Amino acid sequence: MTLPSLRPLALVLLILSCGTMLGFGAPAEGKKGKGKGGAPTGSFDTVAAAKPVEKNSTFKLTSPAVKDGEKLPVEFTGDGTSASPPLAWTGMPKGTQSLVLIMHHLDPEGKTKIYWLIHDINPQTTSVAKNATDFGKMGISTVHHRVEYASPHSKGPGEKKYVLTLFALSAKPDLSQAESPITVDPLLAAMKGKILAAADLTVLYTRPAGASDSKEEKRPPRREEGAK
Repeated sequence: MTLPSLRPLALVLLILSCGTMLGFGAPAEGKKGKGKGGAPTGSFDTVAAAKPVEKNSTFKLTSPAVKDGEKLPVEFTGDGTSASPPLAWTGMPKGTQSLVLIMHHLDPEGKTKIYWLIHDINPQTTSVAKNATDFGKMGISTVHHRVEYASPHSKGPGEKKYVLTLFALSAKPDLSQAESPITVDPLLAAMKGKILAAADLTVLYTRPAGASDSKEEKRPPRREEGAK
């Protein structure tokens, strides 16, 4: 039987069958996992998604302890004293009525982990010292579920990236219906439509070989979980 004598559907099936045998048939299903140089397939960074599309080049977040894109000193990690880093910022947009600070990390499974959450920061504040806890209202870290700074303490190998983001808001978020202490999702929802600008400080950390997890696990909370 010649090809022209085949019915159209039979001809299509014959072509697809030949293509599959030669290795260029239908595309393979996407696999889960981390792509080369990127985030895991299907991941969603909730903090990054909240940032304005247009970046404000004058709004800057810095630290006297670490430069943007460089290694976080060990004292600010779970392998050191777990101190929160000192920060400073400049170039706040005109009309800023409140500030929110969020430190987060996108884990290998694509989940947004919150290490530090501070809201209701007075816009007249332009810097905070190491271990400062009195410059706003602290929310819950999703790393250890405490109302405090969660120091980077990854159990996985390799270099990790942590992003501190300072949001400048045109008004204080309405959190009257949210549970206290606040968590990141209701806070981001309440910030929607009020974000004037966002400034990032990215830090890196690689755990030393042979580092123990016992220190962080046994460390008591600095503040009670229900503290405001």
